Amino acid sequence: MWTAIWCFVSPLEVNAEVAQLDDRTIRITGQFDAKLVGEFRAAVARAPNVATVELHSPGGRVYSGLEIARIIYDLRLNTWITAGSECYSACSLAFLAGELRLADGLLGVHQVSGVNDDSLTQLVISEVFDALRQFGVSDALISRMLRTPPDDIYVFSADELEDFGINRRLGDVSDEDLPHLRVLTSTLNQDWLTGTFLNTHTLKPFFAMESRLLDPVFRIVYYPHSDASFGEIIWESREFPSGQTDLTLVFERRGQEPLWARIRANVEPNGYTFDLPIDGASGLETFFSAFAYAHEFSIKDFAAETIANYSLAGSLRATEQFTTLLRQR
Repeated sequence: MWTAIWCFVSPLEVNAEVAQLDDRTIRITGQFDAKLVGEFRAAVARAPNVATVELHSPGGRVYSGLEIARIIYDLRLNTWITAGSECYSACSLAFLAGELRLADGLLGVHQVSGVNDDSLTQLVISEVFDALRQFGVSDALISRMLRTPPDDIYVFSADELEDFGINRRLGDVSDEDLPHLRVLTSTLNQDWLTGTFLNTHTLKPFFAMESRLLDPVFRIVYYPHSDASFGEIIWESREFPSGQTDLTLVFERRGQEPLWARIRANVEPNGYTFDLPIDGASGLETFFSAFAYAHEFSIKDFAAETIANYSLAGSLRATEQFTTLLRQR
């Protein structure tokens, strides 16, 4: 059976068109589909001196976005979202393939999804993130894409376009800009994400369950090759002096007494890392049960001040998926 994979389409209404503005500029407008891919391929073949692709699109079929992105990447074309234009969903793939890229308009991303086919969804996600890594896209952008449901859109601010290296100008590209994660599988369950990732620096795979909230992100990581597991609480823009401290994890379920665990955490430059608060198999079961069945989760510092709050919507399904990954190691 043929199954379509679509990215979210915003209310933006524009007619699909590929237009050559001059001998060095092609403009794509409208919904991405197979017809638009064919028109773009023909347009670049007719314009040997083309250097820049302007984009204004609500999105469309993700595979069409990938095809156009690969043409742009292979030809080392620049991409530009002009002021007043929008480039969402599948269009973002084309933009991010640019040799140089500039978003003066709006750039939006989200997860892709299959139609009643989880395995197909994971295959598409893997292809998308392989392409993004090839394009030198930052982990910060990938993280926001993973955390945004398919029926929503995350639009980057002007500051994020610069801070995350999304806008790329002459001299901006270096090996250090390449992301250190490759997404193998990922599933967003309301406010919690589970997945399998590859650390491209060490070439070691790991499993993770982490909050949709990013500042700070709460993450549980397991490296199967070394049987190592730990937790992290990471801020995007805070700095901490090194050392150790005590933290308290508090799980609250309506109508019941809170469940809490005191942990000893290492203070890292951007947050905290800690061993999971477990004692044998029963302790591990208690810890994950708290994640699965509580409604809210907070972290308190050594002075009992709350430093982070998380909703546990979707945590039951996320925990089931994460523990399934652990059993399959």
